[in-house]
Amino acid sequence: MRVELTAAVLEMTEPADEISTLLGHFNKGRHSWVIAPQLAKAADSLIERNMAPPRVPAYQQLARKAATQQHAYRTSAAPRPVRISPDDLKEHVDDLDRPAVLVVENDGSDRCFVNAIARICGGADILDAIDKRWLQLGHGGGGDVYRRSQEEHDSFRRVKRAAALLDSDRWAPGTPEKNAHRIAELRALGLRIHVLTLREAENYVPNRVLHAVRPIRHSSARLDHLKKLDHDQRGHFDMKHGFKKTKGVPEQQRHLFADADPRTIAGLEDGFGSGLMTALESMAHRLTEADLARDVGEAVPGELRGLLAMLREIL
Repeated sequence: MRVELTAAVLEMTEPADEISTLLGHFNKGRHSWVIAPQLAKAADSLIERNMAPPRVPAYQQLARKAATQQHAYRTSAAPRPVRISPDDLKEHVDDLDRPAVLVVENDGSDRCFVNAIARICGGADILDAIDKRWLQLGHGGGGDVYRRSQEEHDSFRRVKRAAALLDSDRWAPGTPEKNAHRIAELRALGLRIHVLTLREAENYVPNRVLHAVRPIRHSSARLDHLKKLDHDQRGHFDMKHGFKKTKGVPEQQRHLFADADPRTIAGLEDGFGSGLMTALESMAHRLTEADLARDVGEAVPGELRGLLAMLREIL
């Protein structure tokens, strides 16, 4: 997150724990320091007052680099920095010192999904943030995800650093996501939410992963049937359970699967099981955005890059 200390903070004469904490985050690259070039000398003085003498030169070099880089962000697309004044210093630093939180429905399978997408779609910084615990995944537990999301959002006082990732549970393209009214209420509060365009995270698994699901002879046969679906059908098929639980195509999907061969429906009765997210993560280093675009849909890489962009907004 880009952080700007106002001139009033830079001129604070007494050392402050919050300042040294924030300078440490700048040094580690957890947050970025925004310094107007005309305030570079004031930043040097702040460092001298708040850091141990042996560490001062390195931090002053960091400040000079931040002042120089400020020119690169002077575009309309640049994210606005968090501006900190003496009056709100403590509350801001408390928020920035905590991990950002992504609330998910299942912190086991969804962690696999986020890790895989970050690896496939150029999110090395996201993987680094998870590894360093700068980003945490909060378990929402199905229907409780909405309450947990609001609690996390409300727990930040100055910088709202919580977001949510939700399955849409859509029966077909363009239909409302499950609990649309709850999602709208949370968005009205300012919570960042990414609702998957497809039915569930499992619908984003490309063919190379599905082919490797054991026992391979069964998954290979099911994959042959899956390939006969168009992208809309595949994107809303119950990848884990297939059609077995509903004893055929559910009433809500009759129109979507109206042109599907009955033999294809029968061949997909059992689905691919519940281990798809683990398999996706384990094979992510061998996958590319082209795999997602070809197998799942041309718009999918763009959607998932948008998810990573949302995470960068709270980091």
